[in-house]
Amino acid sequence: MRRLLIPALLSAAIVVGAAFAQLPEVTPQPAPKGTVAQGMEDATISSKVKEAITSDPALKDMRFTVETANSVVTLNGTANASDQIARAMAIARAVDGVKSVINILAVKTS
Repeated sequence: MRRLLIPALLSAAIVVGAAFAQLPEVTPQPAPKGTVAQGMEDATISSKVKEAITSDPALKDMRFTVETANSVVTLNGTANASDQIARAMAIARAVDGVKSVINILAVKTS
């Protein structure tokens, strides 16, 4: 009985090994857009844009928010002059990963 067991186990191991050798190679796919990965990327972009704008001395008086969806940044808030808005838009566009910028900034009227 023992003489038959070893060759049977060896044969089974060869068959299993051959079966695994024929499996296709699996490569990981990137996360599709609109997922947690995109949300994290958008949050990073928002942080970088906000930091870049607030670090500019000419824009220190601006009151604004930054929202990002699918790498499209929306700036919303107020500025003292239209040149501040143009400067904030240019800074936001220059941030790595930004596809485009939507302007909802307005000049204060009083």
